[in-house]
Amino acid sequence: MKTKPIDAMEIQQNSISEAVQMAANNFMILQVTVGRWKGKRILTEASRKAVADAGASAGDIIVPLLGDHDHELQKVYSAYSKVRTIFDRITMKYQKPARMGFVGEVPEILSQLMRQTQIAEKLKAEFLPRYDQFIKEAIPSHGKWGSEVKSKIPTVRELDEKFYVTIHDPKPMPVMDMERYGCVPTDTMGKIVAASNQALAQKFEEIKNDTIDSALKAVEKVATQLNKDAPRLHASVIEDAKIASSQLRNICNGYDKDIRLSAIADTIDNEIINVDEAAQWHDSMTKKWEARDAATKTATNLKRMQTAPPVAQLPADDTLVAGGLLADLL
Repeated sequence: MKTKPIDAMEIQQNSISEAVQMAANNFMILQVTVGRWKGKRILTEASRKAVADAGASAGDIIVPLLGDHDHELQKVYSAYSKVRTIFDRITMKYQKPARMGFVGEVPEILSQLMRQTQIAEKLKAEFLPRYDQFIKEAIPSHGKWGSEVKSKIPTVRELDEKFYVTIHDPKPMPVMDMERYGCVPTDTMGKIVAASNQALAQKFEEIKNDTIDSALKAVEKVATQLNKDAPRLHASVIEDAKIASSQLRNICNGYDKDIRLSAIADTIDNEIINVDEAAQWHDSMTKKWEARDAATKTATNLKRMQTAPPVAQLPADDTLVAGGLLADLL
């Protein structure tokens, strides 16, 4: 269940320090590390022979090491890859390799990642006992290159270690990293705090712009598909629109209170997503055209937002933070 975002003091003048402090309270840094092994390698000797036979200057032969059993490995690979796909879809851009999540949604984000991790681990557990047999059957299928293939195939234990998911503990936004500086004079610290505040403000503006760009892609996809006579309406069309709406709303509520974003989110929720399932657009031309028109209009509004000036103004390079954050830090 989503929690109500933390409300900062009523912003009479859109001070970037207040906007950044609000964002620091409303978002967390998330990171997931996924290990995988695709099972395809370059065969050096085979590549040399192929290049020589073709009279070419260079070239590589890449083969699935498990031969006909490669599809079994790819099931495991895909399951682990999906953890990363889910993570990238339901979180917001921050700074690689980390991403950002709205505080109230972090439990659900972690839950979705855990569910997919369990699915991936189950597939790996079912695959590993059959792995040695797959190797025995695959090596002869590579003919005279079998010995080179064998040298490139990991053991069961090595393969087990190659596939993993690490869901790191969520971290708060770094409004100021005191450990980096230690004890410094107050006037110098003021400049450091101001510089840190400015850098984080710029980062949140980048995140906001990226969120707008992602939402634009989502609604343009809806408009494009619904403009076709026989559109391919997958569930992801609606899912991506819902994610776009949620993330626009999170930026509004959690960062700069830009009500234009919440208005666009309302349009997505109420006018674009006017069916429960994408297939229902096939059954009602009225709903299909209404959703298409709403998506087209929303795309236009999002393009305007791409060039709109920030609601929260970036501080000047020499701005010092008086009281508030600085007082808390010193």
